[in-house]
Amino acid sequence: MDRSPGIVWYVAYLPSSIAMGIVSVLVPLYLVQELGGSLIDLGVMMFASAASVIPASVFLGRLPDRYRRAKPFIVASFAGVSLVLFLMPLVSSVTIFQVSYVMMNLVAYLKGPSTGVLIAESFERSERSSVLARLGFVEGIGGAAGLAFCSLTVNYLGYKTLLKLTGPLVVASVLLCLSAMYDPPIYMERFLDRLDRLTGSIETFSYHLTDRGSLAPNWKWRGHEPNMAIFGLGTVFFAFAASNAFTSLPVYLLVRAKLPTSTIFTSFLVRSVFGATTFLVSSRWVGSEGSSIVKLGTLMRIILVILLPPTVMLPMPYTVVGITAILSAIAFSWSLYSVGVDTVTLTYASQGSLGVYDALTGIGGAAGAFTGGLIPTLFSFEVLFMVSSGLFAFALLLFILGLK
Repeated sequence: MDRSPGIVWYVAYLPSSIAMGIVSVLVPLYLVQELGGSLIDLGVMMFASAASVIPASVFLGRLPDRYRRAKPFIVASFAGVSLVLFLMPLVSSVTIFQVSYVMMNLVAYLKGPSTGVLIAESFERSERSSVLARLGFVEGIGGAAGLAFCSLTVNYLGYKTLLKLTGPLVVASVLLCLSAMYDPPIYMERFLDRLDRLTGSIETFSYHLTDRGSLAPNWKWRGHEPNMAIFGLGTVFFAFAASNAFTSLPVYLLVRAKLPTSTIFTSFLVRSVFGATTFLVSSRWVGSEGSSIVKLGTLMRIILVILLPPTVMLPMPYTVVGITAILSAIAFSWSLYSVGVDTVTLTYASQGSLGVYDALTGIGGAAGAFTGGLIPTLFSFEVLFMVSSGLFAFALLLFILGLK
C-alpha cells in the first residue's frame, strides 16, 4: 500500500484554510466593531499571539523530530484550533477574546514545523519546492474561498455567525488528516541530504587538489551554503516589517479608504486567489536553493508597501482597483518568499532546529504586531507604511549578505 502523501493529503488542509481565510480579516474587524476594542487592543493581541509562540516554538518545533512522527502533531494542532474557534463566538469580553486568539495561534503553530518535517522526510530534495508550492496553492485557494464566502454573506450573516462557522470547518480537516495522512516509515531524507552535501564538498575539494583544479583563495568547496545566522536575522526583520504593515490593514481600509466591509473582503479575496495561483509559478523559479526568490519577494514588498497610502487617495472606483492590485502583488511576493524560505530552511537547517527559525520569525512578528497598532495611533498610517518599507529594505540587505 502506497503511504506517501498525495493529493488527498493536500486536500486535508483545505477546510482549515477556508476557516483561516475567514478569520484573517474577520478577527480585526470583530474585535474593533463587534466587541468595541481599539487599535491598541488589536496590536496587543497580535503582539501577544506572536510573542507566545517564540518560547514555545523551540520546544514544539523539535517534537516531530524527537518522536519521529508528524501526523499526530498535525492532527492535534487542527483539533486544538477547532476547540478555540468553537469558544470564541461565545466571548463578549475584549480581554478574553484576546486570550482566546493567542491560544488559537499557539496551538496552530504546531502544524507548521510538523508539516515541514513530513514534507522533508517524505520527498526528495528536488521535489520539495514543488510540494511546498502545491500545498501553498491548496491553502491559498482555501483562504480565498473563505474570503469569498465572507464577501457574499457578511452583510446578511454578520460577524458572529461567520465566526461560528470556522470551528466545524477545522474539524473537517481533523477527520481528513486522520483518514488520509501517513508518516513515512523511516525518517532518512534529511540525513541523505546532509550526506550528499558532504560528499559534494569532498569531491570539489579533491578537484582543487588535482592538476586540473586550483588552490586559489576563491575555493568553492567552502562557503557555498547560506549563512543561516544572517538568514535567520533577515527573517526576523521581514516578519517585523510584514506584521507592522498588515496587522491593522483591514481597519485602515475601513476608516481611511472608507471602503464597505464587503468590498474589503472582496479585495482580500482577489488577493488570496492571485496569491494561491502564483504559488504554482513560484515553484518553477525556486530551483533547489530558494535564495533568489527570497530576495525578489522582499524587494517587491519594499515598493508595494509605499504605494498603499497614495492609492487610497485616488477617486473611486480607482481606489478599489488600486488597492486590490497592490494586495495581489503583495500576495505574489509572499508566495515567492514563503516557498524560498521554506526551501532554504528544510535544506540547510540542522535536524530539530526548524522551531528556532520559527522563533526568530515570531520575534519579528510580535514586535511588528505591537507597533502595527501603536504607530498609527500615535502618528499615522503613512508613517506606519514608511517604517515597514525601511524594515523590508534592511531584511533584503541581510538576505543579500546571508544567501550569497
